[in-house]
Amino acid sequence: MNAAKPHTPKPDAIRHARLVVGLTQAEAANVVRSSLRGWQQWEAGDRAMPPGLFELFMLKTNQWALDRNHDDST
Repeated sequence: MNAAKPHTPKPDAIRHARLVVGLTQAEAANVVRSSLRGWQQWEAGDRAMPPGLFELFMLKTNQWALDRNHDDST
């Protein structure tokens, strides 16, 4: 199977995804079991968010369905 490599989400996409569901940075970090500082670095663009964690966040906050592939992070 040749699945496309997931893209690293852009900082604006990460921030937008959090704001859509009305979470603070601390609450969003907790959703994916990350530190607050880690989440802040992802939103600031200081560190790349692993694509799998972005996908997990989107699934756990019901922004993506389980049976669909999305490329909204580019």
